[in-house]
Amino acid sequence: MKSCYRDRNFVAGWRVKVKFSDDSMRQIDVLATRNFPFVPIRTALVDRPPFLTWPHVEEDGVLCLLPNMAECNPDDPYAVAENLIHRSLRVIEELIEGSIIVRNFREEFVTYWAYKAHENGNHLFSLLNPCAPSRVVSLWTGEGIEVVGEDPRTLAQWVTRRFGPKVHTTTINAAFVWLTQPPLPDQYPDNAAELRLLANAAGIESSDVLEQVAFAEQNHVVVVFGAEGRGGPGLIAAKVSNPSQSRCTPMPSSALLSKGFRPGRIPKSILLNRCFGSQPVVRALVQRADHEWVHGRGRDPRSTKLKDCTIVVVGCGSVGAPIVLALASAGAGNIILVDYDDLSWPNVGRHPLGALSIGRNKAKTLAEQLQSNYPHIQVSSREYELQKLLRLDAELLERADLIVSATGSWDAENMLNRWHIADGRTKPVVYCWTEPHAVAGHAVVIGRGGGCFQCHIGRTGSPSFKVVKWPDGREARHEEPACGAHYTPYGPVELSYVTAMVSDVAMDCLINPPRTSFSRIYVT
Repeated sequence: MKSCYRDRNFVAGWRVKVKFSDDSMRQIDVLATRNFPFVPIRTALVDRPPFLTWPHVEEDGVLCLLPNMAECNPDDPYAVAENLIHRSLRVIEELIEGSIIVRNFREEFVTYWAYKAHENGNHLFSLLNPCAPSRVVSLWTGEGIEVVGEDPRTLAQWVTRRFGPKVHTTTINAAFVWLTQPPLPDQYPDNAAELRLLANAAGIESSDVLEQVAFAEQNHVVVVFGAEGRGGPGLIAAKVSNPSQSRCTPMPSSALLSKGFRPGRIPKSILLNRCFGSQPVVRALVQRADHEWVHGRGRDPRSTKLKDCTIVVVGCGSVGAPIVLALASAGAGNIILVDYDDLSWPNVGRHPLGALSIGRNKAKTLAEQLQSNYPHIQVSSREYELQKLLRLDAELLERADLIVSATGSWDAENMLNRWHIADGRTKPVVYCWTEPHAVAGHAVVIGRGGGCFQCHIGRTGSPSFKVVKWPDGREARHEEPACGAHYTPYGPVELSYVTAMVSDVAMDCLINPPRTSFSRIYVT
């Protein structure tokens, strides 16, 4: 039996015969791995039609019954096995009856396309908005990677953010074809002519898009197909080389496509027949890398709003930097970091940046790191203090939807509060700080109404409310063996609760801008 399932880890199995409603006697294998009963049994249909005739039946006959997050009870393996065998019999009966075949192939078309794909999705990424209409899009090719985007400008922007300013950003045309319904397995194209038929079946708009890309006479044509499945829109792709590239000695595509005609004078029908002839198609998977997919797999309506937000974070130390990480991973579309300080060794223990960033500006280094990790958003930096920002670049603050101040400096935040009042408090400002030893954290939001930041802050920056009153001067700062080098010790674990709270407050302000000022406190 192992020879039937060479790519599996099955170590034991039982074969049973079952008579079904069509009077057929079919054999079913019940299979277990070494991890049984912690990993449930699998079932396989031995007597089955050719692969991809039925959905839910993999190439070796193993039935796909449970979602990837399903959990089973290891303390009652008999009941688990009995349940899965009954599920198998029900699925096979439904397949014999035939009513679910077309529906399931269409609803889960990305999975079934993957069985026939020549390339996995590790090489083709999509930044497209997966919806109608069909349209000409742009394709960038790097070393072992292809990325498709809506237009050359936004695609080049993503490439530069991801791979740095020195990478080439040349793009070519590609086709995005929106299908009215996903293809069935017998419609998966094997050659360029069948690829054209699949696109033409989607309507005149799709035909025109394919023709526009063909008329560019490129060395190859990439077509991304989109359709609506059960779990939302899905993307698949097919690639075809122009005929010139399939010869033993490749020549420029235009040399063969236009052979026998003056440049630019080849009849449309002849050009299309030459471009979409018998040359084989490479079927490929697509990985979505667009903003909506990265932040919620296309199901979080907040991601669209966050994508259009601009946030200025002043202070990129042990409090501000984790907040920046949270905002970036949540999908804030434009983040500007402001900090004059360089990273030093005492910072490393409670800062997202590590030893490789020692001696470098915190804001600039953190922005570079985040920009590469999140190329679908924009992250930039200013290498100076808040006071200089207010003097020279206050327009930056005026354009922001939210300002987060994590400087821990009353001198700086006093200036920011005065600017905020003069500006009419048109956008919220979040001020955040920790009490000594990070035993508590504060987030104060100043909105359009209510008090300003100075209402509960003393003239020297001491807040009117503190969670902890320290006896015997225990809140006193420690001092390094250097002049004026004071600090209060705390670690990243207790600090993480505070920065999570402040990040949550910042997100609330972006999703639902506050009308009045408010505060939150986290006691560790």
